[in-house]
Amino acid sequence: MSSVRIQRPHSLGSQEVRRRFGEVESSLQQHYGLTLAWEGLDGAFHGHGVTGQVQVAEDHIAIDMHLGIMLWPFAHRIQESLEQQVDRLLAS
Repeated sequence: MSSVRIQRPHSLGSQEVRRRFGEVESSLQQHYGLTLAWEGLDGAFHGHGVTGQVQVAEDHIAIDMHLGIMLWPFAHRIQESLEQQVDRLLAS
């Protein structure tokens, strides 16, 4: 299984980052078929050939994504796209 890990520092506070991430959940579900379940500031997601976790902390966000074999060839593109989305989310 191929993995993608993204970690970004922020100074927004955990509740604000969690709120902002919630705003993009419907887009993730619509475009990628991902379902996200939150337990406090930790989220677990899954979709077609994808599983992972989101951890929101007071000063950083970490996303670990595990790709199934069919998505391995796209790992680099998926990581770049996710990094751009997280950077926009934190900059807004």
